[in-house]
Amino acid sequence: MKEVFYRIFVKRQEKYWWMNILVPVVSIFIALIVGAIFIASTGRNPFLAYKYLFGSSGLIPGPYFKSHFSEMLIASSMFIATGLAFAIPARAGLFSIGAEGQFIVGAITAAFFGYYKPLANLPTIIHLPIVLLMVIIVGGLWGLIAGYLKAKKGINETIVTIMLNWIAFHLIEGWLVTGPMKADVATGVSGTPYVSPTAKLPIILSGTRLNISILIMLFLVYAVWFLLYRTVFGYELRAMGYTAITNMEAPKIGGVNTEKRIMQIMFISGAIAALGGSFITLGVLFQYPPVFEGGYGFDGIAVALIGGNEPVGILLSGILIGALRTGATSVQLVKIPKTFPAIIEGLIVVFIALHELIRYLLVKAITKKKEGVSV
Repeated sequence: MKEVFYRIFVKRQEKYWWMNILVPVVSIFIALIVGAIFIASTGRNPFLAYKYLFGSSGLIPGPYFKSHFSEMLIASSMFIATGLAFAIPARAGLFSIGAEGQFIVGAITAAFFGYYKPLANLPTIIHLPIVLLMVIIVGGLWGLIAGYLKAKKGINETIVTIMLNWIAFHLIEGWLVTGPMKADVATGVSGTPYVSPTAKLPIILSGTRLNISILIMLFLVYAVWFLLYRTVFGYELRAMGYTAITNMEAPKIGGVNTEKRIMQIMFISGAIAALGGSFITLGVLFQYPPVFEGGYGFDGIAVALIGGNEPVGILLSGILIGALRTGATSVQLVKIPKTFPAIIEGLIVVFIALHELIRYLLVKAITKKKEGVSV
């Protein structure tokens, strides 16, 4: 199992840079073809389905493009956040799937500090940074729990993050939202109270819901890239990942404090996932609802896998998944369930995971073509 994780999530760099781009592109193309076969097998028109799907995705100009484009970027910002949250520990050889719990912890934290009366009268320029700072701290500490138990007690981070996901879910929806944080009954609002207008994310495209969340994520993508490739921290993080299969012995011998790094990595991961959760509270729902439709944290694993655990790759794959989700409802026009794009996403992940096979076929095809030219 450890070897499988290592090959899929850590050691995925190819000798040729273009292979890192070509393999995901071919995997996406194959997934679309397989998806089209599934649609055709049900007697429906796959070309019409894809026309509606991508026409409403926000990727292609068309009717209501401005609205679709903004919705696509809003969704993408959350997928990029959870993708980065998974990729950072993965690059260090840690298999953390706690982004889901960290995401909803960030959402509830944003809701609390968003409606908290002592802060509600502050101007946006003060109130909003305070809310986001608290989200980063609380989300980071939630991620740190798994990091501490892994570093100090040797407890498997995968098991701990699974448990933390469930704890976060039941703690918030089973107690906080129906108890201490429940909206005043007299208001007739279910879930938590709505956040103050000064805590809402500012709109950057008039006439739409597009807010600064995508700008925050663009900055974070650059920051994570800089952290990974321009700092000692990133060098040590990658060294831990490349030697994870041997229990990170080489970095330890080289003087890397792996325990400290593991805790720092898990804190950063939790903070970024929580920040994604705050986007849905401060930019979409403006409260924590009675029933939270999650899944962003688990989708982050797919985003990171498709993006090759690289910041820029995650940015692009997050936009792809955001586009698929934005156009999902339109496929119902051809009597296809709106969950169909999730199947496409799953197929892409399957073919990405089979990158060794796709890489072999690509190299074989390219080699055969070169031999044909030389003859």
